[in-house]
Amino acid sequence: MDIIPRNIHFGISAEPRRRWFDDDLVKTAAVDAFSIFLPEGERFFIRSLRHYSGKLANEELDAEIKGYAVQEAYHTREHEDYNVALRELGYDIDGMEATVRHVLGRVKRPLDRLLVTCAIEQITYGTSKMMLKTPDLFANSAGHYACLWIWHAVEELEHSAVAPHVLEAATPEMSGLKRYILRTVTMAGVLALFYKLWISHTVRIAVANGRKRDMKLYGRIVYLLFISPGLLRRTSTGLARYFLPFYDPVAPEDAGLLAAGRKRLDALLETTPLPQKAAA
Repeated sequence: MDIIPRNIHFGISAEPRRRWFDDDLVKTAAVDAFSIFLPEGERFFIRSLRHYSGKLANEELDAEIKGYAVQEAYHTREHEDYNVALRELGYDIDGMEATVRHVLGRVKRPLDRLLVTCAIEQITYGTSKMMLKTPDLFANSAGHYACLWIWHAVEELEHSAVAPHVLEAATPEMSGLKRYILRTVTMAGVLALFYKLWISHTVRIAVANGRKRDMKLYGRIVYLLFISPGLLRRTSTGLARYFLPFYDPVAPEDAGLLAAGRKRLDALLETTPLPQKAAA
């Protein structure tokens, strides 16, 4: 798939919203909590793949790594701005980002970093497919937020195969069985920690907005994740595919989904005025 870096400023910090997603505080908190991971995560991904750039004797893969890095650099910038907006709303973003930075900082070896990158990229790939498969997901949402998430989803599909391809190219002497075990064991650990932190961050944002930290709040989060809109339930098929022995990072439906996603993004950008920060 073509990797097309799109240098777009969405202006989230110019117009931050507490209830941008369906005017729903907890639903908004769940998606905002996902953004908290992304600046630190995307810097981690770029470093992980750039370590192998020029070392794989594969010019096509080197070009994919370059395109991947440019896309992720723009994602980092826009989600840093997103997190600035969350700080302005009074959330402890510094504390939550510090937790993410600490967790990722424990992964030292290049191969381990690459395995973690593959796992997290599969999570974002599954989440992006869920967003693109659900055209009405952001129908009642603030336009600049909807544009950002659809933009991010489209580009995640475009580069979804890069990290798995680098893993295969970087381990030519490793048996397929060993690579499979390392890949799936890493994913199991990443999934457990990622969703624990995601739910924790969602709760912290909701509590900062006056919600009680009680079973009603946790029940509401579970409902959003697994029932409606089913943010996790709708990603489960893509995540399950990663555990198949002969996993292919590109699903047959991806080309059509990506084409529709690109058209949708173009239409949104044409009709949605993106806010800009006032000059200092």
